[in-house]
Amino acid sequence: MLPWIIIIAMLGLLLLFVEILMPGFGLFGILGSVSLLGSLVAAFKIYGFVVFLAMLAVAVVIFFAMIAFAKKSGLYNKVVLRDRQEAKGFDEAPLQGLLGKVGVTRTELKPFGVAEIDGKIVDVCSTGDFIDRNVSVQVVQITGKTVTVKVYEE
Repeated sequence: MLPWIIIIAMLGLLLLFVEILMPGFGLFGILGSVSLLGSLVAAFKIYGFVVFLAMLAVAVVIFFAMIAFAKKSGLYNKVVLRDRQEAKGFDEAPLQGLLGKVGVTRTELKPFGVAEIDGKIVDVCSTGDFIDRNVSVQVVQITGKTVTVKVYEE
Protein backbone atom coordinates (compact mmCIF):
# COMPACT_ATOMS: atom_id res chain seq x y z
CA MET A 1 0.00 0.00 0.00
CA LEU A 2 2.88 2.40 0.70
CA PRO A 3 4.01 2.50 -2.96
CA TRP A 4 0.50 3.65 -3.99
CA ILE A 5 0.48 6.31 -1.30
CA ILE A 6 3.84 7.58 -2.55
CA ILE A 7 2.62 7.58 -6.18
CA ILE A 8 -0.47 9.59 -5.21
CA ALA A 9 1.70 12.04 -3.25
CA MET A 10 4.05 12.47 -6.24
CA LEU A 11 1.06 12.99 -8.52
CA GLY A 12 -0.22 15.65 -6.12
CA LEU A 13 3.13 17.42 -6.14
CA LEU A 14 3.27 17.30 -9.92
CA LEU A 15 -0.24 18.75 -10.21
CA LEU A 16 0.62 21.57 -7.80
CA PHE A 17 3.76 22.30 -9.81
CA VAL A 18 1.72 22.43 -13.02
CA GLU A 19 -0.72 24.85 -11.37
CA ILE A 20 2.15 27.16 -10.43
CA LEU A 21 3.56 27.16 -13.97
CA MET A 22 0.20 27.31 -15.79
CA PRO A 23 -2.26 29.20 -13.61
CA GLY A 24 -5.80 28.61 -14.67
CA PHE A 25 -9.04 27.95 -12.91
CA GLY A 26 -7.31 26.08 -10.11
CA LEU A 27 -8.26 22.58 -11.24
CA PHE A 28 -4.70 21.28 -11.12
CA GLY A 29 -4.12 23.00 -7.78
CA ILE A 30 -7.25 21.55 -6.23
CA LEU A 31 -6.57 18.04 -7.55
CA GLY A 32 -2.93 18.28 -6.47
CA SER A 33 -3.83 19.45 -2.98
CA VAL A 34 -6.44 16.74 -2.55
CA SER A 35 -4.03 14.05 -3.79
CA LEU A 36 -1.16 15.21 -1.61
CA LEU A 37 -3.26 15.67 1.52
CA GLY A 38 -5.07 12.39 0.92
CA SER A 39 -1.82 10.49 0.63
CA LEU A 40 -0.47 12.11 3.79
CA VAL A 41 -3.64 11.27 5.71
CA ALA A 42 -3.55 7.69 4.42
CA ALA A 43 0.10 7.36 5.43
CA PHE A 44 -0.73 8.65 8.90
CA LYS A 45 -3.72 6.33 9.39
CA ILE A 46 -2.02 3.21 8.04
CA TYR A 47 1.64 3.64 9.02
CA GLY A 48 1.62 6.19 11.84
CA PHE A 49 3.02 9.56 12.69
CA VAL A 50 6.67 8.86 11.81
CA VAL A 51 5.87 7.86 8.22
CA PHE A 52 3.56 10.87 7.95
CA LEU A 53 6.33 13.25 9.03
CA ALA A 54 8.84 11.59 6.72
CA MET A 55 6.50 11.87 3.74
CA LEU A 56 5.70 15.48 4.60
CA ALA A 57 9.40 16.39 4.82
CA VAL A 58 10.18 14.62 1.55
CA ALA A 59 7.21 16.30 -0.17
CA VAL A 60 8.39 19.75 0.94
CA VAL A 61 11.96 19.07 -0.19
CA ILE A 62 10.82 17.72 -3.57
CA PHE A 63 8.48 20.67 -4.10
CA PHE A 64 11.23 23.22 -3.49
CA ALA A 65 13.60 21.16 -5.66
CA MET A 66 11.04 21.33 -8.49
CA ILE A 67 10.82 25.13 -8.09
CA ALA A 68 14.62 25.40 -8.12
CA PHE A 69 14.76 23.22 -11.25
CA ALA A 70 12.17 25.43 -12.95
CA LYS A 71 14.19 28.56 -12.14
CA LYS A 72 17.46 27.02 -13.27
CA SER A 73 16.07 25.59 -16.51
CA GLY A 74 14.47 28.90 -17.55
CA LEU A 75 10.96 27.45 -17.43
CA TYR A 76 10.11 29.75 -14.53
CA ASN A 77 11.17 32.85 -16.48
CA LYS A 78 8.74 32.02 -19.27
CA VAL A 79 5.73 32.29 -16.96
CA VAL A 80 6.81 35.15 -14.68
CA LEU A 81 6.33 38.72 -15.85
CA ARG A 82 9.48 40.73 -15.24
CA ASP A 83 8.54 44.02 -16.97
CA ARG A 84 7.92 46.99 -14.78
CA GLN A 85 5.70 49.91 -15.44
CA GLU A 86 7.17 53.11 -14.11
CA ALA A 87 4.56 55.39 -12.64
CA LYS A 88 4.81 59.00 -13.65
CA GLY A 89 3.53 61.80 -11.52
CA PHE A 90 0.09 63.06 -12.48
CA ASP A 91 -0.32 66.81 -12.77
CA GLU A 92 -3.79 67.73 -11.57
CA ALA A 93 -3.41 71.45 -12.34
CA PRO A 94 -4.88 71.31 -15.89
CA LEU A 95 -8.00 69.59 -14.52
CA GLN A 96 -8.69 72.29 -11.92
CA GLY A 97 -9.52 74.84 -14.62
CA LEU A 98 -12.27 72.60 -16.02
CA LEU A 99 -14.72 73.01 -13.14
CA GLY A 100 -18.01 74.41 -14.50
CA LYS A 101 -16.91 74.07 -18.15
CA VAL A 102 -19.13 72.49 -20.78
CA GLY A 103 -17.94 69.82 -23.19
CA VAL A 104 -19.14 66.97 -25.40
CA THR A 105 -18.92 63.25 -24.72
CA ARG A 106 -16.75 61.39 -27.24
CA THR A 107 -17.77 57.96 -25.96
CA GLU A 108 -20.76 56.66 -24.05
CA LEU A 109 -20.38 57.21 -20.31
CA LYS A 110 -21.31 53.96 -18.55
CA PRO A 111 -20.61 55.78 -16.16
CA PHE A 112 -16.95 56.23 -17.19
CA GLY A 113 -15.87 57.39 -20.60
CA VAL A 114 -14.17 60.18 -22.53
CA ALA A 115 -15.27 63.75 -23.16
CA GLU A 116 -13.77 66.75 -24.89
CA ILE A 117 -13.84 69.68 -22.53
CA ASP A 118 -12.30 73.06 -23.32
CA GLY A 119 -10.44 71.49 -26.25
CA LYS A 120 -8.90 68.73 -24.09
CA ILE A 121 -9.69 65.01 -24.20
CA VAL A 122 -10.44 64.00 -20.60
CA ASP A 123 -11.41 60.75 -18.89
CA VAL A 124 -14.65 61.52 -17.10
CA CYS A 125 -17.24 59.92 -14.86
CA SER A 126 -20.95 60.72 -14.93
CA THR A 127 -22.87 61.35 -11.74
CA GLY A 128 -24.18 57.80 -12.10
CA ASP A 129 -26.30 58.03 -15.21
CA PHE A 130 -25.44 56.50 -18.56
CA ILE A 131 -24.83 59.30 -21.04
CA ASP A 132 -24.79 58.76 -24.80
CA ARG A 133 -22.08 59.87 -27.21
CA ASN A 134 -22.08 63.50 -28.51
CA VAL A 135 -24.10 64.84 -25.57
CA SER A 136 -23.23 68.16 -23.92
CA VAL A 137 -21.97 67.71 -20.38
CA GLN A 138 -20.84 70.05 -17.63
CA VAL A 139 -18.06 69.43 -15.13
CA VAL A 140 -19.58 69.45 -11.65
CA GLN A 141 -16.74 68.10 -9.52
CA ILE A 142 -13.03 67.34 -9.69
CA THR A 143 -11.60 65.03 -7.05
CA GLY A 144 -7.97 64.09 -7.60
CA LYS A 145 -7.86 62.55 -11.06
CA THR A 146 -11.62 62.00 -11.30
CA VAL A 147 -13.60 64.51 -13.34
CA THR A 148 -17.34 64.16 -12.68
CA VAL A 149 -19.83 65.43 -15.25
CA LYS A 150 -23.60 65.67 -15.69
CA VAL A 151 -25.80 66.33 -18.71
CA TYR A 152 -25.69 70.05 -19.51
CA GLU A 153 -29.07 71.73 -19.42
CA GLU A 154 -29.18 75.25 -20.84
